[in-house]
Amino acid sequence: MNARELVWEMLTEVNERGALSHEAFAAAMAKHGPEGAERALAAQLFNGTLERQLTIDTVLERQTGRAITGIKPKIRNLLRMSVYQMLFLQRVPAAVACNEAVSLAKKRGLAGLAGFVNGTLRGLDRAVTGSGGQQEYLRALAESMEGTRRLSFLYSVPEWILEQWRKDFPKADIEAILQAALTENAVNIRLNRSRGSMEELIAALEKEGVQPSPGVLDNCLCLKGIGNPAALSAYRDGRFSIQDTSAVLAGNLLPLAPGMKVLDLCAAPGGKTVHAADELAALAAGTAGEQGDEPASQAAGDAEGQAYEVQARDVSVGKLHLIREQVSRVKLSGVHCEAADASVYDHSLEGWADIVIADVPCSGLGVIGRKPDIKYKTKPEDITALAEIQRSIATQAVRYVKPGGYLSYSTCTVARAENEDMAAYIASLGMTPVNLAEQLPQSMREACERQGGIGGAGVQIFPEQGKWDGFYIAGFRKADNPEG
Repeated sequence: MNARELVWEMLTEVNERGALSHEAFAAAMAKHGPEGAERALAAQLFNGTLERQLTIDTVLERQTGRAITGIKPKIRNLLRMSVYQMLFLQRVPAAVACNEAVSLAKKRGLAGLAGFVNGTLRGLDRAVTGSGGQQEYLRALAESMEGTRRLSFLYSVPEWILEQWRKDFPKADIEAILQAALTENAVNIRLNRSRGSMEELIAALEKEGVQPSPGVLDNCLCLKGIGNPAALSAYRDGRFSIQDTSAVLAGNLLPLAPGMKVLDLCAAPGGKTVHAADELAALAAGTAGEQGDEPASQAAGDAEGQAYEVQARDVSVGKLHLIREQVSRVKLSGVHCEAADASVYDHSLEGWADIVIADVPCSGLGVIGRKPDIKYKTKPEDITALAEIQRSIATQAVRYVKPGGYLSYSTCTVARAENEDMAAYIASLGMTPVNLAEQLPQSMREACERQGGIGGAGVQIFPEQGKWDGFYIAGFRKADNPEG
C-alpha cells in the first residue's frame, strides 16, 4: 500500500468513523510500516489535508456544485487528499495528483466514479492555472468573502470558533493565532533531571548526530529535522521526554519540595506524572536545581533519603499502560497508577495530597496545530458539556488538597468557559489564586500580556508561531486551616 492509499484510509477513519487523527496515524504506521520517503509523504499528506480541510471542502463545493456531504464519503476523502496536493504542495504536479486519484478509485472498486474524480480535479487544475497559480487562486476566492468568513476560509477554522475567540479575548490578535496554528513548531523536549544534567543530555544527542538548540524554558531543548525523536537512544534511556513548551511550563510552575505526595487526576498519557516524579526524584537525589534554580538547589540539599509518592489516575483503563511505559522508561519509583473517574469523589484521598494536578479533559482548541481534526469535530455545545465535567473534577480536586497544599488546574484549550470561568469557580470553593504571571519566562509573559491572557485568576497562553501551543494554567493554595 503506497502513501496515498494509506492516507486515503486514514482520512476515512478520521472523517467518517470518528477516529482521532494521532491515533489513526499511529495505528496505520504500526500496521503498514512505511519507511523513509513514503512515511514522510504519508505524514505530510495526512496532516496537511486535515489541517486545510475546511478550505478544501469550500473549493470542492465550488468546483462540483454540490455540498460536501452530497459526495460519497470514500470519494470526498480521496478528493480532499488530491486537492491538498494541487493547492498546497509545490513539488507535486497537478497531473500526478489527478492520475493517482483516478488510479486509486479504480483499484478500490470505484471505477464508476473515476470519471467524476477526474473531471473535478482536471477542472480545478484549469481554474488554478487560469488564476495564475495556487496562491492567486486562493486569494481570489478569499477576496469574495468578508470578515470572519474570509479568515475561516484562509485558515481552515470554523467560523463559530473565531467568533467565540473574538468575544472571549477582545485584545487577542486572532489572525496571529491562526497563523501560529498553521506553523509547524520544532520538537520540544524536556530534560529528565533524575537521569542526568543538561550538559550530559546535549552530549548524548550530539553523539547521535543531533544538534539541539535552546528551548524557551531552561529545562528544554528544540530538535529540528530529526524524524521521530522517540527513536533516539537518549529517549529510550529516559534522558528526555517529548512535551510542548506550554505543557512543560505547567509542570515547572508546580511548587515541588522533597518528599511530597502528588496526585495527578487525569494522568494519561503520562507527561505530567513523569515530570512531577522526575523532579521529585532529582530532589531526593540532590541533583535538582542544576540549571540555576536556587530555591530548588536549596531544597535539594535537604532531600536525600526523603521518599516521594505520585498517584497517577485516569478514567481510561486502556491508557494506563502509556503512563507505566513512560514511568519505566525514565526509571522512576514512587509512582502508582490506577484507573479512576476524576469526577467521582474518593474519600480515601480527602486531604491527602501536597499537590493535586488537574489537567482536565477539554476542547483542545489550543493544540489544533498538532491535532487539526479537533477544530472540525468540536461543537459549541461540547464546550458547555466539558465545562460541566471540568467543574465536577475541580470540585473533587479541591477536597484532595491538604491544608496549605496546592492545586494546579490546566487545559490545552483557548476558551473562557473552560479556563477563566473554571478558575473563578475554584476560587469560590475557598482556594486562593496564586500569581503565576510573574513566574513566567519573559518571552511568554510578554506574549500573554500582548494578547490579553493575563489579568484573571490564571494565565491564558495563546499559540505562538513556531514556539508553543495554546494552554491555560491556574494555581491555587488551600488555607492552612480551611475551617478557621
